[in-house]
Amino acid sequence: MKFSIFCFFSFFIFHSFSQGILGSSEFKTIEFNNSNQIIEKTLPPLLNVTDIKFSDVNKNDRLDANESCRITFKIFNTGKGMAKNVKINISSNSPEILGVTWDKSKQIPIIPVGDSSIITISISGDINLVSGNLKMAFSFSETSGFAPNDFVLDIVTKEFNKPNLTVVDQRIISESGSVQKKKTVTLTTLIQNLGQGIAENVKVSFVLPNNVFPSGVSEYSFSKFLPNEVQQINFEFLINDKYATTTVPIKIVLTEKYGRFAQGKTYDVAIDSKTEKQVISIIPKANTDIIIDITQGSLTSDVDKDIPVNSIKNQNRYALIIGNEHYSDKVLNSQIKDVMYANVDATVFKEYCEKTLGVPSDNIQFVLDADLLKMKKEISLLNEKIKRKNGQAEIIFYYSGHGSPDEKSKSPFLVPVGLEVSEISQGINVSSLYKNLTLSNAKKTTVFLDACFTGISETAKFITPTSPAIPNEGKIVVFAATGVSQAAEPYTEKKHGMFTYFLLKKLKETKGNINYQELDEYLRSEVGITSLNVNRKAQDPQTEFSKDLNENWKNWMIYE
Repeated sequence: MKFSIFCFFSFFIFHSFSQGILGSSEFKTIEFNNSNQIIEKTLPPLLNVTDIKFSDVNKNDRLDANESCRITFKIFNTGKGMAKNVKINISSNSPEILGVTWDKSKQIPIIPVGDSSIITISISGDINLVSGNLKMAFSFSETSGFAPNDFVLDIVTKEFNKPNLTVVDQRIISESGSVQKKKTVTLTTLIQNLGQGIAENVKVSFVLPNNVFPSGVSEYSFSKFLPNEVQQINFEFLINDKYATTTVPIKIVLTEKYGRFAQGKTYDVAIDSKTEKQVISIIPKANTDIIIDITQGSLTSDVDKDIPVNSIKNQNRYALIIGNEHYSDKVLNSQIKDVMYANVDATVFKEYCEKTLGVPSDNIQFVLDADLLKMKKEISLLNEKIKRKNGQAEIIFYYSGHGSPDEKSKSPFLVPVGLEVSEISQGINVSSLYKNLTLSNAKKTTVFLDACFTGISETAKFITPTSPAIPNEGKIVVFAATGVSQAAEPYTEKKHGMFTYFLLKKLKETKGNINYQELDEYLRSEVGITSLNVNRKAQDPQTEFSKDLNENWKNWMIYE
């Protein structure tokens, strides 16, 4: 009997030892019931989650769009039994967070006693990721029912910073001053990233119609555009004699890495249209801060855009607008320098006359780079029109260009293109101009003179001019850009003459609903201080008027 009990006990010890040590590391205990029967019990595991970590490429502890990240943690078994078939399910408690993918489940066959298992969950955001808080729910199960506690991981998400690649401005430039067949024409284009994200693998292509040919490169590549970065492209092309229509549509195609964040455009170039002669260079700028202050680049000024429109036209209002910019190439070895922005000044003022000041387009005479004959013809034509209106007509006369005093008489003259320094007295005598305008018997004459009389070349000696005589009779008011001995300066940042820029600015702000006194005070104030700040030179606009008007001119309205 003792031998039988010894053999049975020995078999039990060997069986338990072989299962707990030599077998699958599953520990068991035995108990005897009241009938001295052996009851075998499996010891439970005890699982705990530790060392939860979130790892992202950008190292900002956030899931960003187009970023792949990892969530890692350890499951320790500190119990006395082996864990079997541990399952991990990962779900989102944030259905509003779109654009994210992750491993939905993991499974661990066993975790031995005293051992651990490292779990790695991959998570990534795509281009459609939205900003918010992603709540990732981790739930567990285990065969014996001893799973780790569930937990929720809160992850901050950041949406994709979208670039916005756009053609923000363009301008046509040619040496001849107009678009002509068989002459090289340059389309100056500004490309800017107006978005908050970086545009990568950028291509800019220019697509031309038949019988129009690029003079050089027609596709430009950039590895990236930072937010707010601006690039200027000067694309040259030629039009042959076979081209039949009057406009050339040039398609500007923009592409970037994603094919979603670039907007091209088609720009129509009119043949025989006036152009600029100089290439305007824009210094590229960029900012790599997280929040970018975007300032749209431009080849034009703020006053050139969104010109206000007054629908009522005054059929008795007439305008003569002259812009004389290009002097140096009109005469061989000319000593007269060009007037920066004079043609732009005149061109934009013409638009204000038509859109804001109520001048019918048929009543506008507009010339650029006018020689002496052209200026005299235009002034004569204007006077003839006004005389036929029997005292009901209003005149707006605008001039931007050179003025100069005659060396002998010191009388001020407007200088047509094509004259030499020694020929100033052949120009348009300002006093005579004022007299002729008043003799037309106009109801109201307004002169805007963006010119100075201090010298037209580097070599010409300085002559203090006499003030032009304003007729005592008549109804004429003259807004002049400067005092007698001052220069009319450019406002380079705004791409206009200083005087004309502020004139246009006030017309835009008020839609022309301003009286002459208010305009006079505004021009004196703004031009005066800005010229000192920007050009370091004094420029003080002057306003003169016929004595017959007394103080009545102050209440005249620009647009009525």
